[in-house]
Amino acid sequence: MTAETGILVALSLALGQFKLFELPAGGSLSLGSLPLLLLAARQGWRRGVTAGLLAGLLITLRRPTIVHPVQYLLDYPLAHAALGMAGLWRWQHAGKAATAVTFASSLRLLCHVTAGAVFFAAPGVSTGSAIATSVVYNLGHMLPETVVNAAIAAWLASRHPRLVENPPAGVSG
Repeated sequence: MTAETGILVALSLALGQFKLFELPAGGSLSLGSLPLLLLAARQGWRRGVTAGLLAGLLITLRRPTIVHPVQYLLDYPLAHAALGMAGLWRWQHAGKAATAVTFASSLRLLCHVTAGAVFFAAPGVSTGSAIATSVVYNLGHMLPETVVNAAIAAWLASRHPRLVENPPAGVSG
């Protein structure tokens, strides 16, 4: 891992502390995922997934909500690792940046929805009901966060393209 990776993971953790709102059973709107998305754009999906996995593990050092091992894996390391998939696209223009962020955030949403189905599952509650509840609950924080991150990514790609491109060969972070 490069210095850039460490700095952006740390920035992700720091920005995650400043929440616009937080839902009662976990999930919030913050800019914490933006540095991980930016890292994926600059360093590629492999580095992005690895950094997201690390960030997801480090987030659990602060009061995590854990009800089941599967829910833990999906809500923390895997959900944040999914953000690294934004590195599948080169953010050459605003549309590609917004698409990359939306795709990666959709994968993260899928992780949270699956984890939420485990969280909301209870005796007498159908699987369909647990999934529907999880979708509605998780869209409450993931949809606004995705819109904000996609807008910022599009703005960066169009106004500050050097911030979202790979560093030149021989330059390490």
